[in-house]
Amino acid sequence: MADIKNYSPRSGRQIKDNGTVVNTAEMIEAIYNGLIVNKNAGFQLTGSNALKGAVQNVTTAGTRVQLPDYDCREVTIIAKKTNTGSIYIGGSDVSSTVYGVELDANESITIAVGNTNLIYIDASVSGEGISYVAI
Repeated sequence: MADIKNYSPRSGRQIKDNGTVVNTAEMIEAIYNGLIVNKNAGFQLTGSNALKGAVQNVTTAGTRVQLPDYDCREVTIIAKKTNTGSIYIGGSDVSSTVYGVELDANESITIAVGNTNLIYIDASVSGEGISYVAI
């Protein structure tokens, strides 16, 4: 097994669990070359390369609304600054009692997700909602 004491603290080398030595700088360079220089050669990127922003309201409080179908890598959800109640973010069972996140006016959360349609919202006040940005 390799001994980390044999390497300079600034060498960029790390010892993996299996005892092999890895040079972090070389790994970063390989990733950079694969993504930038060789235009994603050998890498499978998922989600969208485009930015989408929209507004979604909950017409009737207590009635969950699914975000539209849009492939993405992450979504930032922002409760509208004019909201007077709470916005509930979650899955297909979201409600005022079953939710992942509760947002007050102008609060936000970013969620790593492959499609915006996996996110549902509900509101404590009819007509209130969110804006969101997906990429």
